[in-house]
Parts: sequence; structure tokens; C-alpha cells
Amino acid sequence: MKSPNDVARCLARDNAGSVEAFAEVMNRRAHELGATHSHFVNPNGLPIPGQYSSARDLSIIARAAYANSTIRSIVCLPQLVFRYANGRTRELENTNKVLKRLPYCNGMKTGYTEAAGHCLICSGARPGRDIIVVVLGDSKAGVWRDASALLSWGLWSLNNNGTPSRPSLTGVAEHVH
Repeated sequence: MKSPNDVARCLARDNAGSVEAFAEVMNRRAHELGATHSHFVNPNGLPIPGQYSSARDLSIIARAAYANSTIRSIVCLPQLVFRYANGRTRELENTNKVLKRLPYCNGMKTGYTEAAGHCLICSGARPGRDIIVVVLGDSKAGVWRDASALLSWGLWSLNNNGTPSRPSLTGVAEHVH
């Protein structure tokens, strides 16, 4: 769903008293999870000196979010009807195009900044396997293609221990003129 940056700042202030205090909470929790190559300065991911993260750390943080059934139930929605206090409604469209293209995709979060390029944390599931894919610094079209390919590969080409499966050769390669 849409994630307005001003809303992230308001929620941070409501939760911890200030954006800075919330960033401290984010950093503490990230380190508790094992995300040791990240440092957060704001809650919205917009570029600011001193803020950074790695794909690995984002996958660790996403895994923790994925474990929360409420978050998981929201990030999988193709759209959501938001009802204002006055009764007016607004339909919000999920910006994750992989969610709309692949039936086994079940979330998670899109992002874009000039500095980071097009980014996507994408989750998917099939019986017995859940996977999270992180694509950073991609092009507008490439992020959907690359995340789809990684998600498919992770769900169907890895053994349960995370190693690539080795399909047997069933045909002969030919040079086509």
C-alpha cells in the first residue's frame, strides 16, 4: 500500500516521542535481529547522511515483519479501502506489481529514491517454503523482472537446506542456425 513519508514521521513521534528516539529504537531492534550492517536515522527510508542498510539486513528485518500475521495480512492485499473518520472512503492500490503477476507472491514493500533506485522486498510462499527476496538499486522495469525471477528461483530451485537443486539433464543441446 502507499506509505506516505509524513505518516511514518508522525507514527515515529507518537511511538517514541521524536523521530530521533524512534530511530534509536529501530537501530536497537535491527541489531537484536542480527541486522548489523544498517543504521537508521529516520523511519521512512529517505536518504539522509548516516543512514544505510544492506540487502541482507533488509531481508532479516523483513523476515521479522513477515512473522507478524497482521503485517502479512496487509502486505498481500492488492488493494485496500481506507475509511476516513467522516465516512469518506478511498481505495488504495498496492504498488507491488509482482503481487499482481505471480499467484505465489504474498507481499511486501516497494521503494524508490534517486539515491537507491527502484527497490523491492518481495515475499512468496508455496507449501513448505516461504521466501523473501530483496532487490535494490534496480531500474523501473527491472525491479519487477528481477524480483519475479529471484522469487521463482528461490521457491522452486532451492532444496530445503537453501542449496541449489541440481536437475538431471533430460535432453541434448543443439546449435540452431
